Amino acid sequence: MDKSKKTKPSYNQDVLKIIKARHGYSYDYIRKSIRGDRVGIICDMLKAEYHKLNIESKKAIENQATKFNL
Repeated sequence: MDKSKKTKPSYNQDVLKIIKARHGYSYDYIRKSIRGDRVGIICDMLKAEYHKLNIESKKAIENQATKFNL
C-alpha cells in the first residue's frame, strides 16, 4: 500500500522573525495567516508582507550567488 505523507510547508524563518519583530504576533498566528487558516485584514496584510519579503530575500541570495560565480 502506498501511504501518501503530508508534508508541512517550509517557511522562511528569517522573514518570519522580521514580521514577528515588526508586528508582535506569534509565529503560529503568522504561519496560520500565510496558510489561510485565519482570515481578516491583518491576516491578509501579514500574508502579503511575507510573500513580498520572501521574494526579495530570494532575489538577494541569487544576486550574491551570481557575484561569487565570477
